[in-house]
Formats: sequence, C-alpha cells, structure tokens
Amino acid sequence: MAVKRLHPVLLAFAILIPCGFSSRMWPGAFPRAWHPSSTDEQAIRLLNEQCLHAYDIGDVATLDRIEDAEFTLSGDFGVIAKQEHLDQVRRRTAKQDVMSRKIDPQIFRFYERVALVTETDRPSAKDGSTYAFQSTEVWVRRGDSWKLVHLHYSPLGGKQ
Repeated sequence: MAVKRLHPVLLAFAILIPCGFSSRMWPGAFPRAWHPSSTDEQAIRLLNEQCLHAYDIGDVATLDRIEDAEFTLSGDFGVIAKQEHLDQVRRRTAKQDVMSRKIDPQIFRFYERVALVTETDRPSAKDGSTYAFQSTEVWVRRGDSWKLVHLHYSPLGGKQ
C-alpha cells in the first residue's frame, strides 16, 4: 500500500494541511484584520485609559472624542445612549478622586475591524476606598482610529 511507504513527515502534512493546520500556524494565512498589530492593542489601551480618566474628572470633551456617535452604556441602571451619558457626566457635581487604577485582567479579542475587551478595573480613591468593576467594551475601527461603541460594566461587590 502506498500509505505505508510515505515518509512520516509527508504523512503528517498530508493529514494536517486539510485539517486547517496551515491556516492556524503560519502568519499571513488570514487577512490582516485577523492578526491585529500590537499597535492596535496599544491604541485601545491608551484610549481606554483616557476614557476612564475623562470619566473620573468629568471631561466630557474627551469622552465625546473617544465614544462613537452610536455609543451605548449599560449596567444595572439599564442602557443609555451617548448623549444621555455625556449629559449625566456634565451634570455630575462630585468628581471621582481616583489616585490609582489597576486593570487586571484585560483580555483582547479582535474580529476584523472590531475589538472586544473584557477587563476588571480596580480604582483606588484618595480616601483609601477601593472598588472593583467588571466591564466589557466593544471598539470599532473607523478609518485609522478606534472608537468605543459599547460599554457594559457591573460593580463587583461595591466597596472593597
């Protein structure tokens, strides 16, 4: 039989290539969108940090720049659109006194021009209070930049 005489390496390739081995192992087998550059991840990390800081200090202009026109925010309060979110931040009298923030873990998944980010955010206030939030963010690539399209967050046990 011919199969018995195949060299073991050739036999392995004959089996693995039809099973998709080649498309998972060699870069370039998928379109570029499936292999985001590390700069995409870095850009979203930076925008995320700017967004969190802008929320803390009530910087509506920065939130408006980062959030997409179709932005929605959801949590235990329901779902609100971008304008309502910006209005709430604008009207808020007490600004957050965040001294430090630890985001861990932060997990990225890219789907062509969409990024899904899940993270746990642990801000610490000047008075020593710490909090924890679990969030899921949806980012969309618009031209050369990323825009935040949706954010869902849930408090993890309130004050910690």
